[in-house]
Amino acid sequence: MTTPTQLWGDIRQLGYVVPAATFRTNIEHWARMLGVGPWLVIEHPVVEDFVHRGQPGTLDFSFALAQAGSMQIELIAQHNDQPSTYLDFLATTNGIGGLHHLAYWPEDMDAAHEQATRALGFALWSAGRIGADGTFRYYLTEGHPGTVVEHANVQGRRLQYFADLAERSRTFDPAHDDWYVTR
Repeated sequence: MTTPTQLWGDIRQLGYVVPAATFRTNIEHWARMLGVGPWLVIEHPVVEDFVHRGQPGTLDFSFALAQAGSMQIELIAQHNDQPSTYLDFLATTNGIGGLHHLAYWPEDMDAAHEQATRALGFALWSAGRIGADGTFRYYLTEGHPGTVVEHANVQGRRLQYFADLAERSRTFDPAHDDWYVTR
């Protein structure tokens, strides 16, 4: 059997969906208690071409990114009631949230999509784009209503920015450093 890691390399990100009311509290927990930071917070990005279960929509959410060594951590909070992978997940977890996805950053998003749907039998659940090259796709894995697989287009400047953030995380001291960074 071929596995996602064999197809797309290392898991690059663990994505957690949290209730919108606890978004900042979750960031503070990760920084203060777990020493993960600094955090890049993107509030209400414009999401283009959003679809969920084949239906187009308008997604309003915020997310925060930080590195824990080589692993990127993402916290996600949705602000509207648009059907989405995030609200589906919150419903599955009785509104608590938790580990929503394992993300891979394939070099060829279209080839990875074909591999996900044909070779692994994953179903496209939600997809969209932030900016010109910020494509993301979430896939349901058969028989599991919780944690899913994400493909994110992370290339060029975005990849370098994340590498720089990872370098900063290695010396992050929540007692003395700013918890938040700007782009």
